[in-house]
Amino acid sequence: MRYVAFCLLIFTLFMSCEKLDKVSEPSMTSDLDGKWALQSVRCFCFFPDDFDFSVHQLEFDTMANEVRVDNSEGTNFVTGSGTYPFTIQNDSIVIKERIAYTYQIDGTILILTFIDDPQLADDEISLVYSKL
Repeated sequence: MRYVAFCLLIFTLFMSCEKLDKVSEPSMTSDLDGKWALQSVRCFCFFPDDFDFSVHQLEFDTMANEVRVDNSEGTNFVTGSGTYPFTIQNDSIVIKERIAYTYQIDGTILILTFIDDPQLADDEISLVYSKL
């Protein structure tokens, strides 16, 4: 009788334990690593036909949680040139703890869409990058 009770106790203990969450597979963040060149901008703004978007580049290092931003002189898209910390929160990239973009990666294309302030009608912008 004690053996049966002991077995039931052990069985109950095993069944009451929570299963450990499966370790998540590497997400799209590893696809983010590397250098990206801006190809086009979708916004309520004007750029001359000869504007060179490709000099605006991002280089993500997901192991260090840093992004290097390179811009042409006089024009910034994501933020000023430099190296900044970033985090991934759900499907968003947050740079410098305050600049947030949703992101999508489709092969060698990265689309960053600014998470806008609903009070402003003119801050909607999407940046389309290609991987170098």
